[in-house]
Amino acid sequence: MTTPSEPLVRLIYASRMPKEVGPKELAAILQVSRQNNEKLGLTGALCYSPDYFLQCLEGERAAVNEVYGRIVQDERNANVTLLSYQVITERLFGRWLMAYIRFDEVDRAILHKHGVGNDFDPFGMSPAQCEGLLHDTARERAAFLSSVSHGGA
Repeated sequence: MTTPSEPLVRLIYASRMPKEVGPKELAAILQVSRQNNEKLGLTGALCYSPDYFLQCLEGERAAVNEVYGRIVQDERNANVTLLSYQVITERLFGRWLMAYIRFDEVDRAILHKHGVGNDFDPFGMSPAQCEGLLHDTARERAAFLSSVSHGGA
């Protein structure tokens, strides 16, 4: 990534997922998000459960704000709620155009570390819990993918 011309920001939001968003539509959302994020220099992570989205976006302020504005207007999200918005000096998700995390696949030790129970409700989590959950899960997934690509571990 190039040196940013404006401050980097990290935005975390939660939303409720309408029932009509199924696996095929979710896959399409991820594909388009990754393509758009690459064009805009964004990175981040998306945690999905049948009821909720928890997402982190990182990048230049204007690009993050533009994407968040589209998310708020997107009918596939309900009750979009901004949980955290901060200027950052480095990215947590620099390796991911959009890391995808299914809540039911999150390691229970990570849930325990961040004080998250078995019932995922990002609206009841603090911004630090949300950020930590996303970061640790994406880091664990990156380590796993690296070990697989290098023939074991």
